[in-house]
Amino acid sequence: MKYEIIRVQREKEFSEELRQLFNADVIEGIIREGEVEGRENYLLAAMHGHGLKITEGLAPRVHAICEQVKAALEFTEPVEFFVHGDSSLNCVAAPRTRDDQPHLVIINSGLLERFTDAELRFVLGHELGHLISRNSELSRVIRFVFADDEQIPLSIRDKIELWGKCSEMSADRFGYLAEPDLDVCLAVFFKLSSGLDTAAIRFDAAAYSREMDRVLEAFRTEMSDTGASHPINPLRLQALKLFAGSHLCTDLLEGREGGADTDLDAAMEELVQVLLTKGHSALVQARRRFIAAAGLLVAGLDEQLDEAEVDAILEPLAGFTHFPAEYFRRVLEERDVLKVFHESARAILEANPGERFSMFRFMVAVALADRMLDQREVEMLFEVGETMFGFQRKEIAQLLAEALQKEFVPRITLA
Repeated sequence: MKYEIIRVQREKEFSEELRQLFNADVIEGIIREGEVEGRENYLLAAMHGHGLKITEGLAPRVHAICEQVKAALEFTEPVEFFVHGDSSLNCVAAPRTRDDQPHLVIINSGLLERFTDAELRFVLGHELGHLISRNSELSRVIRFVFADDEQIPLSIRDKIELWGKCSEMSADRFGYLAEPDLDVCLAVFFKLSSGLDTAAIRFDAAAYSREMDRVLEAFRTEMSDTGASHPINPLRLQALKLFAGSHLCTDLLEGREGGADTDLDAAMEELVQVLLTKGHSALVQARRRFIAAAGLLVAGLDEQLDEAEVDAILEPLAGFTHFPAEYFRRVLEERDVLKVFHESARAILEANPGERFSMFRFMVAVALADRMLDQREVEMLFEVGETMFGFQRKEIAQLLAEALQKEFVPRITLA
């Protein structure tokens, strides 16, 4: 089985970008050669000491399911499956740290008790997908470099979030190949998100699917899928529907090798766009455009675009798009940035007049970013403050004075 053609195209691109960014192969080699104690080493010892290893003698039914999944995915590397005493509905895969060790797949007892055999096959196929794609290994490298998520720069954190969500959709494809039944996948998503047993509420897969379609449309046009480690269920479900109906999936399930599926890739690229934008509402779009245009107007008054000024624009812009530099470059290339500035500011103020303070403070921050205060910048801030935001001159002077006292650090040498 050619594993590479199964993975979501965007996941492969993000994965490769992060592997290069983190020098993942080099760091993974150091971790292995140095035998650095990590989470996986602890898990191996903990599972042998406190978990239940799934063997044919101790748990013949579950053991058979594990072997069925490995066979369906043609995965021949050693894997040890364990049950962990935890009531939460979860299952994780941990890559081996040495070639003479097995990979680990740890099933929480709560999940094992509540999931059917078919649902368990999908979950285990999903977890093996993380091992096959080496995304679990990349995740280990990222955790090694940034043990604390708060230390990760925002721009890199966004890339990691996007990669993580795309990697879940890739793993879902492996889960589907292990258990090719969309109703089973639906039930898994429902149980994991609600914590409920499908039998307890007479779960209707068709009705749930229709509801997921409705919610997905809302995310396409209004809401954004940010913050969580996994993509929203409607997105995962639609991605699986596309895969299940593809020529690639049909070939694989019928024992053929399969090849590139351009129709599937194109449909998935359209779907992934829901992940790539931090908000789809008109207000969020206006905020993105204002930050880029206003920042550019202020920073360009002295006819120089200082690196510190660009950073002062990109950092807040990253709160509204996963690709702030690319978005800023697009606005930079527009013929009439001043028009973009006025239109976006007007849209924001009509929707939420209270934002005029934060909008003005952003422009001041850009003006101070290069640690110089140009008279042209001051004049523009007074003009914009009066004509656009409706401040009195004394208010503008007070806002400027407050920013100077809190943020302004003069340069040591004159340019």
